[in-house]
Amino acid sequence: MKEEKTRLEIQPQDLWRPQRLGQRILERVQKKFQVERAALYLFNPSRGDLEVEAAVGVGRARRARRFPLGEGVVGWVGSRGKAARADLNEFPGGLGEGGSEMAAPLSEGENLLGVLAVGTRKKNYFQPGQEEELADWAREAAGWLGLAWRVAGTREEGARSAALAAVGAAIGAEETASAILSKVARESARLCEASLASLFLSDLKSEELRLEVCVGGSRRYRMQPPLGVTETALGYVVRRRRPFSVHHVSESPQDPHTELLRREGMEAFLAVPLATKNEVLGVLCIGTEKTRRFSDAEIRLVEGLAGLAAAALQRTKLATRLDQTEEELRSRERLSSLGMLAAEVAHEVRNPLAIVRMLWHTAIRGLQPGEDQARDLRLIETKLGQMNHILDRILNLARSADPQMGEVDAREVIEEVILLTRSKCSAAHIRISCKLPPPGAARIRGDRPQLEQAVLNLVLNALEAMREGGELKLGVRVEGDAVRLTVQDTGKGMGKEVAARLFEPFLTRRPGGTGLGMALVRRTVEAHSGSVRVRSKIGQGTRVEILLPVWAGEKTN
Repeated sequence: MKEEKTRLEIQPQDLWRPQRLGQRILERVQKKFQVERAALYLFNPSRGDLEVEAAVGVGRARRARRFPLGEGVVGWVGSRGKAARADLNEFPGGLGEGGSEMAAPLSEGENLLGVLAVGTRKKNYFQPGQEEELADWAREAAGWLGLAWRVAGTREEGARSAALAAVGAAIGAEETASAILSKVARESARLCEASLASLFLSDLKSEELRLEVCVGGSRRYRMQPPLGVTETALGYVVRRRRPFSVHHVSESPQDPHTELLRREGMEAFLAVPLATKNEVLGVLCIGTEKTRRFSDAEIRLVEGLAGLAAAALQRTKLATRLDQTEEELRSRERLSSLGMLAAEVAHEVRNPLAIVRMLWHTAIRGLQPGEDQARDLRLIETKLGQMNHILDRILNLARSADPQMGEVDAREVIEEVILLTRSKCSAAHIRISCKLPPPGAARIRGDRPQLEQAVLNLVLNALEAMREGGELKLGVRVEGDAVRLTVQDTGKGMGKEVAARLFEPFLTRRPGGTGLGMALVRRTVEAHSGSVRVRSKIGQGTRVEILLPVWAGEKTN
């Protein structure tokens, strides 16, 4: 073994750089066989051919040439797995024109690693038996190359572990999500020797991917519009929750993102999902300017970094949700205190108001007022009634009114509300259209009076939004174990800011309104274990949807 080491003169530092090791091997082989040309070819399993890893005395065009197995001296040796020599005037070679060439396989067990080739301009230069001598050198070279690759792999694994630890530490140190995502993109590009790294976040509502972080891309790439999940290879990663790689961008089917990568000069890319247990939050993509196949170790590395990015995003979401929950609890606490105060004030005001109303009717009995006085007296009576109505609504909001659950036909709830508001709709030139299921088909578990009041509040709000006429659309639809009630108008609509605060008590845009209607609607729906959603755009009307559980008991007659 000591003689073999001396023959190739491999130094320990050569093992740290496989490229330098290849050059060292070629220098020794060139000197041994007294030739002008030598090359070390490596087998590319993704393309099934041989490509130059290192060369001495070989022109640039020859270095760039690839040899499919079976083609030329190099390809023949790679396909047969045995050394050979040839006269290039009779057999095509790879290192130059004319002369002689000899090659031997580089193998590790049954696996072909590559081919070691030497050549000269002299004809019939190599003698019988020399190909076996070259084969011995090739076997030793294969051993050193395998060791160098394992050393490099160990170093890379250490670098990858350090990168994962650094990102994990950033998460533990509670760095911002933006800083962590940028670190993930940079480390992915560095460790995979990529020219570009981009990180997209997914929007489940719009089914789009939006570029969040980019390392190494041009302004054109950074300014790209959101990508449709169904339109790109990145969307495949989101839908299948699996990595996806392209080895030859220029030869692959083009989608909007792949075309952008091609314009960036990328020849290969790898995309992995940013996935949690329940959802895919985005995609991490890296691109290289050289055609290549990403190793399993590299894919695992990028998946690990993507997993850390997903964890950072999830942590941010949870923190935001916690902040929202805390704010909601504080808001509910304030509202609870306000409700108690309002109930106390309403109760204290209601009794003297009742006395005032009774005395009022007694005081005006038998009076013969003039026309102006009569108008003022009627206005006073109206306002006393409005005050009493407002006090009733405040007390209803403040007191605990648990619903009396039973079987309710959602169709009948809508029909009852239509009956109550038909005259008002007609007077306001509002057309009513309904989409209702057959009687008994949409049974709800609920309190019918409370549900009718909630729908009535929505309809009255819709009529208020259509003072110049329009269309009121009411609907009921069964969706699995739930029933959806819909109230939609063609009125003036509202902006996002107003819609977000729509259910806050005492918030109203209508002169004379109390701002309690929508708060009561939400309270009623939540008491029925349901949910309410509002969709509205300025100038395009408003759509309110109530989702309630179906009646799970036996049908009553």
